[in-house]
Amino acid sequence: MRAAPTFLKRLSMVFLVTVILLGAWQMAIVAFRIPPYLLPTPASVGAAFITNRATLIDHTAFTLLSAFIGLAVSGLLAIGLAVLFVTYKPVSQAAMPVVILFRSAPVTAVAPLIMLFVGRGIATSVVVVVIVSFFPILVNMMRGLMRADPNALELLHVYGATRWQHIRYVQAPYSLPFLFAGLRVASASAVLGAMLSEWVTGSPGLGVLILESGVMREIETLWAAVITSVVFALIVFALTSAAEKAVLHWKAAQPT
Repeated sequence: MRAAPTFLKRLSMVFLVTVILLGAWQMAIVAFRIPPYLLPTPASVGAAFITNRATLIDHTAFTLLSAFIGLAVSGLLAIGLAVLFVTYKPVSQAAMPVVILFRSAPVTAVAPLIMLFVGRGIATSVVVVVIVSFFPILVNMMRGLMRADPNALELLHVYGATRWQHIRYVQAPYSLPFLFAGLRVASASAVLGAMLSEWVTGSPGLGVLILESGVMREIETLWAAVITSVVFALIVFALTSAAEKAVLHWKAAQPT
């Protein structure tokens, strides 16, 4: 029963902040006499949303599909490798430098190489999203697995539990808060990673729409695409946080 008032309160706060930001935007244009080719008015950007709604929907759908698929793949891959690295320390010592080197490579330099192997399109965007979002999930998941309660692990050891049972019954539950912390960081950058790949490959997403709008001096459309990308990045982050609360409700109920 308390969920509905809480949701309405948050929704009203979002609406209030949006109104304040739009008002500050309009006041800044008037006060500093910013020309329309640098910063259009909120009304003109709103008109661009309506005029180009079909284009925005198509490009947004492509970017979000790439981001969600890439985030899912990176999550599964990072969880699997985290379990492997924590279970077998020699594998971690040998592979982690390679993982760090792979993550440190500039995305703008790697994306054209990826495109040569997998072709132009959503596959390249998914791979780039995996590269961008994989590392924070891996690091946080490894930390969570290693922070499990030693007393619980010792109890399972006394009862002759296998290594898999240690992970399943103790380490995995204790690692969930760390996993979601990594997912929050990764989700915030997943949309950006998809857009970066679109800038390089020319795939039909928000990234290429922003690039083409800037070249064609369609400033209102450019701002509409930028705002759309920011809004959906926040939505993906909010969905991750909501999933964390739904999964970890048992932790919040524990006494401190």
